[in-house]
Amino acid sequence: MNPTVLAFLSKERVCVLSAILPDGSSHSSTMHFSHQAEPLKLFFQTWVESEKIKALQNGTNKTASIVIGFSEKDNLTLQMRGTLRIVSDPEELENIYKVHYTKHSFAEKHKTPETRFIEFTPAWWRYSDFNTTPETVIESN
Repeated sequence: MNPTVLAFLSKERVCVLSAILPDGSSHSSTMHFSHQAEPLKLFFQTWVESEKIKALQNGTNKTASIVIGFSEKDNLTLQMRGTLRIVSDPEELENIYKVHYTKHSFAEKHKTPETRFIEFTPAWWRYSDFNTTPETVIESN
């Protein structure tokens, strides 16, 4: 994974996650995220009644997109497309808890039996730095 992109993911804390609902409409939400580098995956904490969980449980389309980077001051952005899945394996969850709660320690107090974790695996991504001329673009293959 590109070190510039990994540094950006480590620095940023919030993204917009967009998923397709079973009826074909889209649903977007602002989410805190954590990530692992190899293979690249992003993690989200939500609750059992969230639209994202309902969509993943009831639908067949697991595609999603993510945008990270909202500051006109920073002029950096990362766009991603990929797939979502609910993580239910206890061993996987323990590893995700360590990653997620290290980055977002406040979130652990919201962990209840209704808490769910979603994993996003990118199939494509593009990082753009608009501070350079021409802009710097780093893209997955």
